[in-house]
Amino acid sequence: MHYGFNLDLDRKDLPVSESIVDTHNNAVNEKVVSLRNYLMKDGSSISAELIAKHLFPEVPCDVFISHSYSDQDMAIQLAYELKQKGIIAFVDSVFWGSAYTLLRAIDKNYSKIKGSPNFYLDRCNRSAAHVYMILVGALQRMIMQSSTLLFLNTDRSVSSKQSIQGEAMTHSPWIHMELTFSHLIWTLHQGRYISHAGMESFGSDVPIFHTAPVEHLKVATSSEFMSWLKACPDRDDNQYFNAAVHDFHEQLERAS
Repeated sequence: MHYGFNLDLDRKDLPVSESIVDTHNNAVNEKVVSLRNYLMKDGSSISAELIAKHLFPEVPCDVFISHSYSDQDMAIQLAYELKQKGIIAFVDSVFWGSAYTLLRAIDKNYSKIKGSPNFYLDRCNRSAAHVYMILVGALQRMIMQSSTLLFLNTDRSVSSKQSIQGEAMTHSPWIHMELTFSHLIWTLHQGRYISHAGMESFGSDVPIFHTAPVEHLKVATSSEFMSWLKACPDRDDNQYFNAAVHDFHEQLERAS
């Protein structure tokens, strides 16, 4: 990752097409998780390597879009608009099956109490930890592979309401992880010493908020970004894109 943008994208500047989103959702729903694809030689143990390889494979991409689940439709639309310019954008749900679908399949086979509709809580917690760590590794590889990170900074992804000191906070552990990891990459590029990195527990339905480090990202307004994107010619040329995004990145300022 060479370029990062804190993008204040307004839905008025990026109208979402229901047909484009529906086409995407239908394609995702067709993906079926079969644990048989990930079993080891003993016929019962699951291979994390096979899960990562088959369910969360690395795909070629130019842009990694970090977004709130509530803004998924906008992320899908943005990926579509970038594709029209020959720019491949990565949105996890566009390319991958659902980690939650995989988790349900694992718990159904390994965590369910025999003769009961209930599940062993400790087993569910352990299986969730395994699946989420596999997904974290896959997401980090995609961030490393991309030349550009676009963070969709909306009132659904970050807020300062829960913060004591007014800093940006996020309810999404995934956004926290993606921004923290991209910040570490930026820090390495700056030649700074990294003292620590925080990796929070995963879960979206509990009132836990995480810091959302965005100081390493250049601030782009909705109109600035969409004007730049519309000015890009329709061409499938990674070298041209890298040059264009470099020039755009140099014109912007980081958050103070």
